Amino acid sequence: MNGLERIMSAVTGTDADFQPFTLLLSLYGSNYTKNNSLGYYTNPKVWFEGQKAAIEAFDPDIVISPFSFPVEASAFGSELVILEHYAPNIKKPIIKNLSQIAQLTLPNIEKAEALQFLLQSNALLVQQYKGSKAIASPIHSPADIPALLMGIEMWIDTLLFNPIEVELMMKKTVEHFVHFGNELLANGTTFLVVPVNFTNPMMITEKIFNQLLPHLEHAFSQIKGPIVVHNGGCKIMSFIDRFAKLPNVIALVLEPTESFDQARNLIGNNIVLMGNLDGPNLANLSTEKAIKTTLDILDNRKHDKHFIFATSNADIPYDTNKETIQAVATTIRNFNKY
Repeated sequence: MNGLERIMSAVTGTDADFQPFTLLLSLYGSNYTKNNSLGYYTNPKVWFEGQKAAIEAFDPDIVISPFSFPVEASAFGSELVILEHYAPNIKKPIIKNLSQIAQLTLPNIEKAEALQFLLQSNALLVQQYKGSKAIASPIHSPADIPALLMGIEMWIDTLLFNPIEVELMMKKTVEHFVHFGNELLANGTTFLVVPVNFTNPMMITEKIFNQLLPHLEHAFSQIKGPIVVHNGGCKIMSFIDRFAKLPNVIALVLEPTESFDQARNLIGNNIVLMGNLDGPNLANLSTEKAIKTTLDILDNRKHDKHFIFATSNADIPYDTNKETIQAVATTIRNFNKY
């Protein structure tokens, strides 16, 4: 079986030759290029050069296009800060007061350099791996991207006290999400990955979540392909049953401390679960500890046919020991699940 077939086996709940897995190597690919971080996150060919090398080294079943939401937000006019060996970040919010929401212009996909970087990087993955590996394209949730455009505190205040501005903002972000997401799918993406960095119980109350839920339902229902909800570095268990019921959702990525067994009790056995290995912390683990953690996760999910091993949270850091990553990949491939 190839990688795509293994992933589809997890979706359908059928046996595969090996346990399917993926690792978030978006930043780590820069280890294999001679360019600096600025070149890596602005030049699709440089980014793909690094990704291809990382993919050949560790052979994941899912390959992932650039995992950088500040890059997507920069298409709206936000300024990026790119530090060496780190993923980009936003320098400062572009919306300083609520009156600016009405003037917010959605980026033109054909003209916005940041979106073209994401699309062209994704196209290179599709060209190389379509049919042999699943191709995942991260895209910002329409309920999360306002936090990058105006700051977390201002967005939460808006959700609490300014319902008219919330409706106006969500109308714009849903339109962007649907347009950009369907463009990625039309270009060969297997599924979208939607982190919920600012739409989870660590960031908002259940009342606010219920306020945003209809917007998420409306947005997800217009996507012409499958969606994976990613924990985004936060716990999602309190809302997991509602994430699982959103249109087109086929999988959920748990935060490393969250329980697969608890998730199964809440959402049943038929949706794919992923995650539990803390990607950013992999740099701090010895090879032996990484192997033990990997085996613990695999043993826990030994009888779960709707499971894909994956790193959770953000990128595997630039300075992670290659032997540690290789040990994780080898441990998964050698695991006798079936």
